[in-house]
Amino acid sequence: MSRTGTAVLVALLGIAALTSCSSDSSDKSGQESDKPITKQLAQGEISQALPGAGEVISGWEPYKGKRVTSEATYCTASGGTAPKGWVRGGSAWFDYNGSTDNMMDVGICLYDSAENSKAAYAAWRGKESSKEQGLKKKVGEESVLVTNPGLSKDSVYAFSRSGNVNIRVKVEGTGGDSTGAQDVLAATLKRLQQVQDGERPTATAADQAKK
Repeated sequence: MSRTGTAVLVALLGIAALTSCSSDSSDKSGQESDKPITKQLAQGEISQALPGAGEVISGWEPYKGKRVTSEATYCTASGGTAPKGWVRGGSAWFDYNGSTDNMMDVGICLYDSAENSKAAYAAWRGKESSKEQGLKKKVGEESVLVTNPGLSKDSVYAFSRSGNVNIRVKVEGTGGDSTGAQDVLAATLKRLQQVQDGERPTATAADQAKK
């Protein structure tokens, strides 16, 4: 084979190898983001997974710490009947630049099965399809944004379901920051995945914003 032919062959093999590596990396990343939550997480593990100071979007700071959800009705759209299969949950509140006029609420709700979490997710997100929009990138097995649900103004709710867990990020004020809500939602799921794997949760909204 001529030198020219050899050079072309080497170049083609190099491109093929790079393409393969890129594909493998992409597949791995996709598998990681889609990994469902199947473990029956303890209350402490849920608290670990909830984001804290410096782990949500800029300007937001923890408000009165993380909370244990003692009532299943917290995980419903109307605060009415407790959803079937609810086990436990937790939430973290944040205020914006020290003002409670603008608030963020990150909630995690754990169920005894994926079947029950799926039904609860459908009820939690509500039925205002005209106010729904897709996320820039899917979070978990199901996810949606709801802008100004009910009679609210300048608010956005971001929902996700992954296995037996439902997550809601509720942002009220600041014009309903949909991009920030999505990043916090993705970070919270990633933190749950890290806890499920026995790792220290380190994911932040800033990390997710770069993806």
